[in-house]
Amino acid sequence: MGLTLPIELFEQAKRKQISQQDDVLLSWVSEIPDGEAKRIFDQGNNFFKGERFFWQNKERTLRLAGLGVMDQLRVERGQERFLALHTRKEQVLRKTVTNSEEIACGAVYFGGFRFDDQHDATPEWEKFGEGFFYLPLFLVTEKENRCYLSVNLWLKEADDYAKVETVMAQWDNIAVSPVGRDPEVTCIFEERLAEEAWLEAATDVVSLLQETPDMQKVVLARRMRLGFDGFLSSSVIIANMEEQQRNSYCFVLENGTSTFFGATPERLLLADESHLESACVAGSIARGVSASEDAMLGETLLSDAKNLAEHHFVVEMIKETMARFCEDVQVSASPVLLKNRDIQHLYMTVSGRRGEAKLLDVLRALHPTPALGGWPQAEAMAVIRLKEAMDRGFYGAPIGWIDPLDRGEFAVAIRSALTVDTNALLYAGCGIVADSVPTEELAETAIKFQPMLRVLGGKVHERS
Repeated sequence: MGLTLPIELFEQAKRKQISQQDDVLLSWVSEIPDGEAKRIFDQGNNFFKGERFFWQNKERTLRLAGLGVMDQLRVERGQERFLALHTRKEQVLRKTVTNSEEIACGAVYFGGFRFDDQHDATPEWEKFGEGFFYLPLFLVTEKENRCYLSVNLWLKEADDYAKVETVMAQWDNIAVSPVGRDPEVTCIFEERLAEEAWLEAATDVVSLLQETPDMQKVVLARRMRLGFDGFLSSSVIIANMEEQQRNSYCFVLENGTSTFFGATPERLLLADESHLESACVAGSIARGVSASEDAMLGETLLSDAKNLAEHHFVVEMIKETMARFCEDVQVSASPVLLKNRDIQHLYMTVSGRRGEAKLLDVLRALHPTPALGGWPQAEAMAVIRLKEAMDRGFYGAPIGWIDPLDRGEFAVAIRSALTVDTNALLYAGCGIVADSVPTEELAETAIKFQPMLRVLGGKVHERS
């Protein structure tokens, strides 16, 4: 593409570096007319495999592709994880010289948090810490029918313009690199983990809820394992998610030989300069085989007391939380259906004027919503720690991006999976209430496994 970083911006960054006697982040944003985030992600495979991310919002109006790690934050046990990210972002901002304040461009951090920072990490999740974010060397931002390249580069005292030329030559190589075809892999085994133990735990939780009127709901999750005859391709995963999972965010976060990815329908928080918005997604039912059956199932969901109660807990919690940080909080009138390929949910939105609220403060207050934890929050989390015999890792937790001016978007990482080498762990959960039937809840989790089973080529358990 023959891009050249202006020497004037480089010289400005060097002056700052000399005056501060510290490293400076040069963050250059340029429009690239022929750019495309997914294509650049694919082209980056030979250069930055294991150091890439991809993000596509639910409306498909924003795509981000990050290549290379210019700064990495792995939050350690005992750190306040949301504060750790905010602090790192602000520290880097003070050291940044940039030519643009375009939203979702420049020094954007992308990543996610653990669901529960009080739960010990099991080996598959250890490298992600309590939170894992990175600032890419190259960021491609595709939005509003335009595409931008951000180059983020640390400058040290001894660095001259030759360092910039080397980095831009690397970009030119990526931009003209052909997109290779990843070898096809086959799912060779599928294992549903600890179903009987999960049913016992769900039965215990139902009894507890029946005996404890002040507790309304506990979300229990479970997982399954797939094995493959080769390494899974992030590019193929993204292509499958885009094709199969409409009305969903698509995300991929590579971390060496591990990749966390998903196609989630659930926005946790969207923040621009003046506005915050969250979504209330809870209650679920399968899709129908025919249009008439699908409509009948949707109407059943809209009138089902159990699912409406689950959804109400989420709406009330999010509304009360947003009211702590926003003015003029607005709640959509009544639940509507959010339909994905395999499942449909009750859906509402909550929004408000932002004021001085910090994005990560609001995120901390929202997580976990009753849709992923239960209600009341603290009591439900205590039950999950007692009864859920697995590590959720990043499943059900916030994942997304934040830019230098505290704008960003985070989704709830459901309909998600973690690949480690040639294996994949899939995650699904459901809300347990006092009148739940554990076997029915187990069947609901099976429905929630299906999106990632489709994406990975496992056995999808279609209804006959």
